[in-house]
Amino acid sequence: MLKKVFNGFMLLLNIGMSALLLLACLLPYISVALVPSMSIFSLFVPFLVLGNLLFLIYWMIQFKKIVFLPIVSLGIAYFFIGSFFQFRAERPMPPSQDFSIMSFNTRLFNKYQWSDDPSIANQIVAFIKKTDPSVICFQEFDVSMKKRFMSYPHVYISASDNSKQAVQAIFSKFPIAAKGMLPFPNSTNTAIFVDLKIKGDTVRLYNIHLQSLRVKPEASSLEAGTRERLYKRLKVSFAKQQAQADIIATHKSDSPHKVIVAGDFNTNQFSSVYHTIKGALTDSFTSAGSGYGKTFDFKYFPMRIDFLLSDPSFEITYHKSFPLSLSDHFPVLVAYRLD
Repeated sequence: MLKKVFNGFMLLLNIGMSALLLLACLLPYISVALVPSMSIFSLFVPFLVLGNLLFLIYWMIQFKKIVFLPIVSLGIAYFFIGSFFQFRAERPMPPSQDFSIMSFNTRLFNKYQWSDDPSIANQIVAFIKKTDPSVICFQEFDVSMKKRFMSYPHVYISASDNSKQAVQAIFSKFPIAAKGMLPFPNSTNTAIFVDLKIKGDTVRLYNIHLQSLRVKPEASSLEAGTRERLYKRLKVSFAKQQAQADIIATHKSDSPHKVIVAGDFNTNQFSSVYHTIKGALTDSFTSAGSGYGKTFDFKYFPMRIDFLLSDPSFEITYHKSFPLSLSDHFPVLVAYRLD
């Protein structure tokens, strides 16, 4: 009798969690401007997937037909929003590729000493020298560090100093044929782009840094006393992100060249913001990544908020997120072959 009551309770929980997961399938298609709270909901999609997986295991152990409920929910969710976990072994960097791009929010190279380690800046420089990407897209770049990357002759930096905005920078071993900036209204964040001459082809590369949600990696901002303020702040931030995503999507749709978008989106792959920018582009993680692809050092669950999205004609031969304690973000390196 007790077991029957408990299973009934578990069934109700499973129905609720499956319903929420199916609702999450609509997130990419719901504009933040229409329902701001739905974007906040996108942050919890990994929990819903995990919950349904646990129910799947539970019902399998119980030999219950209701096991088809989480199976169907997970199957539909995979079809609509994809997988946040890639079941493939990590690939080594191929011996040859046409070019590689690294995206890295450096947190200003520890300029304001968020870490007690005084060697952070030198460690970042050494890491980049070792990995040797063809192109680097920096977010939160410290302008004074420009001289440390002299092996990259072609450079575009969004500002001459760090006094007024979050600085974006692109360092390239390929010539820059054109460049520009997409300022975001009422924000210190921005996006920049360059047209790179790569082996007889021209590729437009965007380096973007969307509005921050200002959620600390240690998640102290999720404590009970600040949750209401956090909710209001997240709604405002997501609304700004959607407006910024619309600006980027419109601009890239007019590009005369094939496009790659790299940067810190400050939102995950389940949000309408991500899908607005992605459009028909290919996410490097889903093509060549492994595991969770975590890019942000958040306490409670693996968050992937830094992306490299490319024209489908490019072959993605390598993707890796490096779990280094050099910033609150992890550097992401992707290698490509031209068609």
